[in-house]
Amino acid sequence: MIDKDRIILQKIINYINDVEQYATDYNFELFMQDKKTMSACAFSVSQIGELAKEVSEDAQYNYNYIPWRSIKGMRNKIVHDYENIDLSVLWGTIVKSLPVLKEQIEEIIEAQAQAFDILDDEDSEELE
Repeated sequence: MIDKDRIILQKIINYINDVEQYATDYNFELFMQDKKTMSACAFSVSQIGELAKEVSEDAQYNYNYIPWRSIKGMRNKIVHDYENIDLSVLWGTIVKSLPVLKEQIEEIIEAQAQAFDILDDEDSEELE
């Protein structure tokens, strides 16, 4: 993986962390009542999709278990048809898809770091 991809994946993790922070202690009903949180989460999810477009073809091929096309599609839906977003789909993305994506990307970053000995043993333990 090239350095650019690693940086992009780290940025995706940051946006997922933002969404987790925004939606902490929310259920779907509370989410639907809080326009600020809906907007903040939609923006972060759209940024994740924007970043996914920048991941190299090689990385997308090597990590084809990540639904790159769906991630980019969600971004397109939010950006180009915001008023018609299915909020239950957005909520599902927040509570089901993003935690899985975060775990997958963290594993990729960790594997790359170990492969290139970027982290020493102490740093590796702190990530767990």
